Amino acid sequence: MTGRRVGYLRGPSPLIQAAARIHNTFNGSVNTAVQDAALVAVRTCDADIARMRAEYERRGELMRAELAKVPGLELSTPEGAFYQFPRYDLDLPSAEVVAALRSTYGVAVRPGSEFGARGEGHLRLSYAADAESITEGVRRLAHGLSALR
Repeated sequence: MTGRRVGYLRGPSPLIQAAARIHNTFNGSVNTAVQDAALVAVRTCDADIARMRAEYERRGELMRAELAKVPGLELSTPEGAFYQFPRYDLDLPSAEVVAALRSTYGVAVRPGSEFGARGEGHLRLSYAADAESITEGVRRLAHGLSALR
């Protein structure tokens, strides 16, 4: 259910109450259609979930292999979801790098700075796409980073 933003938390009551305050500030309620879809997924979609998990692992490995060929990137191992968060070696703010990549090289990524001060100098890349798009996106990213040097 890519992008549906539905889930649950389990933990100490004070932590859950604090998380709920933040959640209510940034997100609205989960609409009925998404709740119904989540219920169907939990009850009946084990095989689909396993298939998609394997597919995302394959896509992640493909993106990681392609990114490893790009000079100036330092890779980390994602712990979940379907994102890579490489550090780049340019002396430019991530928002500036993202703007250049989008406008000139046709690749959409998110600036690491959106994820806190320690994210500066990183890019957030999604591999929730088909293999051809991942390969082409990394090719464009490599070309753009090379040109920005």
